[in-house]
Amino acid sequence: MTRDGLLTEPPPEPDTAQCLLCRRTTTAPVEVHPGRVTCPDHILDALTPRDP
Repeated sequence: MTRDGLLTEPPPEPDTAQCLLCRRTTTAPVEVHPGRVTCPDHILDALTPRDP
């Protein structure tokens, strides 16, 4: 590794969020409603209306 490589800043961490449905932390959050975030596996579940 070169000296210049040691002096550069590390790459930024990816944005993470907690899924609204499964509570997993995901690095690919999807906002389905304002302020409501899900993981990619639960997009359709979050958009489908639930029966009362």
